Amino acid sequence: MAEKLNLTTPKTYPTTSDWRVDCLTLDWGNGIITIRLKGTNGEVLTHIYDGSVAPALMIALNKANLTTNSLHKRILDRLVADGVLAGTVTGTPD
Repeated sequence: MAEKLNLTTPKTYPTTSDWRVDCLTLDWGNGIITIRLKGTNGEVLTHIYDGSVAPALMIALNKANLTTNSLHKRILDRLVADGVLAGTVTGTPD
């Protein structure tokens, strides 16, 4: 196991109650999707799709009708479906 630093005084972080899509990168050439989310207090969470999953998602997204579900909602719903996050999507698209 790698080394780690045991803090003398543990850091306490504010509770994160929501995540918003901050950046989406579709790297068609390398078959990679990178999603960066921002939390309630400015925390950053990055999730990467690669392998055969990323091109399949990019093709589906390229053909998607975004009039009923926004791009952000689709991203957040997918992260929930894949077990990356837990919760429900609320709000209206910008």
